[in-house]
Amino acid sequence: MAALQGIVCANITPFDESRKVDYKGVRKLARYLADSGIQAVYPLGTNGEGIALSVEERKKIAEVMVEEINHKISVVVQCGTQTLENTLELVRHAKDAGADAAGVLSPFFFHQSDEALIEYYSEVLEAAGDFPIYIYNIPTNTNNDVSAEIVKRLGRKYKNLCGVKFSYPDIARICEYVRTRDGGLDTLIGCDRLIYPAYKSGAVGTVTGPAAIFPEIFTSLWEFARTGNDKAALRLQYQIQKNAERLSKYQEIPMIKHYLKAKGIIGSDVCRIPFYSVGEREREEVLSVIGEMKKQFDKEGYKAS
Repeated sequence: MAALQGIVCANITPFDESRKVDYKGVRKLARYLADSGIQAVYPLGTNGEGIALSVEERKKIAEVMVEEINHKISVVVQCGTQTLENTLELVRHAKDAGADAAGVLSPFFFHQSDEALIEYYSEVLEAAGDFPIYIYNIPTNTNNDVSAEIVKRLGRKYKNLCGVKFSYPDIARICEYVRTRDGGLDTLIGCDRLIYPAYKSGAVGTVTGPAAIFPEIFTSLWEFARTGNDKAALRLQYQIQKNAERLSKYQEIPMIKHYLKAKGIIGSDVCRIPFYSVGEREREEVLSVIGEMKKQFDKEGYKAS
């Protein structure tokens, strides 16, 4: 079974008021997500503020997530950093810690050629041995786009390359990635607005931050799509799009943290600079909007037609 499939939560990292990692909060969040109905967690990625954490912090968070989830769902640790050496260290650690796989963000900031990206991922895949690796492509944030041709070439050579997580609203690219599947590669979308179209195009899952807020909506959409109830799946996709539009004025990471704090799942909604917490005037508004969405889903969401 693939480590990443279905609804995967790109989970946040809890901090205390002094911006230190709240490891008790990590444990509580892990338990909450493991019991939410989703299929996997993806810690230390974009929503996890991974690049704002030290290597040692990332290692300890990975250990806590793996230990607390205890095989209830998959744990795929995002291990990409700005240096190859730190990335390799984190990949090896994820394997030793018992994670199901690692996601690896492409090099970022400095634009690289296709050959440079192939060399980078070749180093990672060789060092990982038989440990499953997923390429994490978020080109608007990294300044580097991992093309389908790069994925195809790597997939032919390395059997431990399982697939790619693509965080960009481009169904054509999803189709290109899916066509690399002669090597057994999987594709996941990282855009909530395109989950249903991506599934119909061959994607095996989605990686989403708001699944921490609306796990029941995302898992119901995926189940309806998987079982062929296209009408119900499409209706939920439209609801997710409407949710995203209503919440688009807030930064996603602080918003998710504020909700989780209000639910008592984490103790603080603090982020690491340069992120800021949800403003005082926005706090009740955020919870009110999310509450309305949940009520609407409870009223209509589980209907299959």
